[in-house]
Amino acid sequence: MSRKNSKADPPADERRSRGGRISHHLQKQQHDPPIDDADCSTVPMGTTQQRLPPSVLRNPGGGGAYNTNNDTKVFGINGGFASSDNSHIELRSRRISAQRKTHLFPDETKHSWVHSAADKLADWMPRTPKAMVVTFCALLGVACVAQLASHPSVTGAINSAGVPQRKLQRNPNSAGRGSNPDILDDFDQRRRRAADLPDGTIFSEPAHTRMCRSIISRLDAYDAGTTSFEQIIFTESEYVCRDPDSPYTSVLNMFAAQLLHEANNQIGLNVDYTHRCAKWERFCTGNMTTVQFHLPDPLSMNAYAWQDGCLDAAMLRTICTNSLASADPTDPDNILFPSGYLVTDTNTCNLGCYFNQVLPWIRNNLRIVATDWLNTVESRALTFWLRNAAEFSHREKDDMEVSVVSLSCAEEGCDTTQASCVCEFTPLPNWVYAMHIPRSSTNVAIIVSPTCAKFGEGCTLHAQELYHFFQTLYPRADITYNVITSTSSWYMRMITADVLVCPPGEGCLLPAIARDAYTYVYEKTDPTVSTWLTCTPDNYLTRLTVPTYPPVFVQGDCRHLRARIGAWTNDMALAPSLQYSSPVDGYLGCADTNFVATAEDPYRPPTTYRWDENVWATCPVEVMTKDDLCTQMDRLGLTRILFVGDHTTMTQAISLASILGQNNDISLDTSVVPNFTKTITCAGTTIGSFGLSYIRNDRLEEPGTTPSPGFPNCGPTNEQYCYPWSTDYSSYDGKQLLIVNTGYHWADDWQGYITNFQNFVGLIDDAAGANAIRKEDVIMFRTSVPGHKECDLHNGVYAHYGEYCPRIVNGAFWHWWGELPPYNDYAIRIINEWNLLNTVKNGPNIELLDPWLMSVLRPDGHLSGPDAGPSCTLDPKECMLYSLPGPVDWWNHLLLQQLVDIGTHLENSNPMQAWR
Repeated sequence: MSRKNSKADPPADERRSRGGRISHHLQKQQHDPPIDDADCSTVPMGTTQQRLPPSVLRNPGGGGAYNTNNDTKVFGINGGFASSDNSHIELRSRRISAQRKTHLFPDETKHSWVHSAADKLADWMPRTPKAMVVTFCALLGVACVAQLASHPSVTGAINSAGVPQRKLQRNPNSAGRGSNPDILDDFDQRRRRAADLPDGTIFSEPAHTRMCRSIISRLDAYDAGTTSFEQIIFTESEYVCRDPDSPYTSVLNMFAAQLLHEANNQIGLNVDYTHRCAKWERFCTGNMTTVQFHLPDPLSMNAYAWQDGCLDAAMLRTICTNSLASADPTDPDNILFPSGYLVTDTNTCNLGCYFNQVLPWIRNNLRIVATDWLNTVESRALTFWLRNAAEFSHREKDDMEVSVVSLSCAEEGCDTTQASCVCEFTPLPNWVYAMHIPRSSTNVAIIVSPTCAKFGEGCTLHAQELYHFFQTLYPRADITYNVITSTSSWYMRMITADVLVCPPGEGCLLPAIARDAYTYVYEKTDPTVSTWLTCTPDNYLTRLTVPTYPPVFVQGDCRHLRARIGAWTNDMALAPSLQYSSPVDGYLGCADTNFVATAEDPYRPPTTYRWDENVWATCPVEVMTKDDLCTQMDRLGLTRILFVGDHTTMTQAISLASILGQNNDISLDTSVVPNFTKTITCAGTTIGSFGLSYIRNDRLEEPGTTPSPGFPNCGPTNEQYCYPWSTDYSSYDGKQLLIVNTGYHWADDWQGYITNFQNFVGLIDDAAGANAIRKEDVIMFRTSVPGHKECDLHNGVYAHYGEYCPRIVNGAFWHWWGELPPYNDYAIRIINEWNLLNTVKNGPNIELLDPWLMSVLRPDGHLSGPDAGPSCTLDPKECMLYSLPGPVDWWNHLLLQQLVDIGTHLENSNPMQAWR
């Protein structure tokens, strides 16, 4: 027992045929003979525009076109001439001009008003250059107004205001112009439709249905001994090419026909297919909005050879016979899945060689269209193939990272012209999108199919909620929400996006197989598989992710959500636990040392806030204790925490040592080497203790020399300190937690930062290749946090990002703080791509420690803040580094929670995927 669909079919009056525009369009239609002759013979052939030869130019009222060179008859293309010259075109134009004159002026001798009107028109004609310019401008203005009035946004507004609008006539037996005229039935459209057969018959069936009839007939002749057949070419129907609501079904119709084309030609039946969708372009405007129009013509098959033995003559006859005898002969599944794609008794896949043959064709052709689309519509570089570690240099400073969420009906079958239709739409929880869409996204687009927007219960509401949610979750990104009426734009945006996330629905299936990475398609698999996607071969499944549906949240996933949406709350009850047992020496502890407690302010104000999660309350940031950290270090088997970075990283390392009660003998004197190592005792654990070390390296690079206090050794002007660290890291004999940061000391040197970060990732890989235990390390990159303008005036927190945003500054005077978020974005993108390379790398995944939002909302507590007091005054003002204790402590509280989540993932054997 096999199946194609687990969903019960909706009522017949609410469901369209999968093969055509509407089921009753599958009947023949008659139209009046045409009297117009607009020529739209330019069609896309592969990736270039070619002109159809005279042998297939349209011949109003004519039959099939014969090419005298190869005795080819073209079905579905308007008739033409077999002559090699173009003289007939000029003659035909003159004939049509004469026909128009006859219709307009049947008898000029009986209508003297014609001559009077002509004389009057001559009087009105401009006679001077100035008058001609004025007349031309006036005509141009009229044309612009007419064009504006025909724009979809204007017509849509008129329609929504209640103005009647003519609809596409749905009566297949309509005679054309009547009380309910077909908007397509103007002269030009009637000519196109009447051209399929001499009697005006319209091929509204998809090509594969018509091909099957010819194939069966020729198989009969073949069995009777006929060995040579005249070539016959089938082209696609208007209702497949122009269907704006069902691109999935329409594209499958076209590839079903291509499968028949390849199969029957293996045995010499000579039944060919080329879609020629461009002939259905409206009014020669070039406005071809369906993806069907843009597929190469003929479809590209060159890169993928035919699988011998897939479709022999007997199987070809069986498939076509069963398809024509089925309830819906137009359904492409009859050809592509003749035995279904699922054995329901065992819930196992049975895709067969037919669709496996077609899969690479679909992928290749869609990627050809996507490449052309990017080259002509989009200016950004191609981003829809998987890069490897040697190709990280493709990332640039201004590189956009586009994430797309596509919402569509679970199954195609609705028509936007219907009053009602069954559209099953199942939204995903918000946390799912946050897991998959990276924090580094510069653009997040929510695109909704028209049928989902009109008929899907909750579809539009879900899109609107996502729009507002994403504005909070991705405050620096451009968030857009659109109902996409052009299926070509819809498909291309899905294929070329850096990240694609789709709830269950057929709309994403074909774009998903055309992509290479960062594709998350949710499909129902319980009680049975709902689509063929999970049945595709491994070389397709490895390019995308089909997560469990319904999505299941596990506690370890909190590390991708925590500290992304939240706020600071004053909590005097928690404040005692936020103080150190002993103050920090030097300038970092100056504010705390000089603070005098009062009854009203028992603690320094910057130490009295807690971080609250506004959305994901189950993922809190809790205050760290020594026992908590020992437990997690023991759980992961880590025996050292190594901090490597600049002054901000040193502040975090000293903060952690202070929380653990080990901040003694840490000197901030500039005449002393700032590096230090502490031993933290963990009673009752397997590890017994762990080391806590800090190595100053402002740029994560090693110039080959060792600096000393007062003698820096790195940077463009040799003013930074880069103490060697890689040997210490790579030669350590136990598992360790490495926490690194770089960014502050790169100013606006983007190329230097890019090269340096790539070298850092390469160093991690090389270390793991030389020492196997390095593969077991936990590595975290901490994002860089900018300072705050006029921090000496701030004695409180920002309520949300909107309060901080107007105060963003950049430039040399502000230490290039404005460059830090893009630096973070670049690092996150490289980390995500690194983590994706599971089979070609040696090193472990790199986790993210991201206190960025927490910190930008904290303008208080800086070294030059008002709480520091006059004795701690720095010149110039220091509005980037924080006093201790203070906001930096929460970086370490966040660190502890991330370690908890990492341990949870490892214990549950969950994949360590970098969903950012």
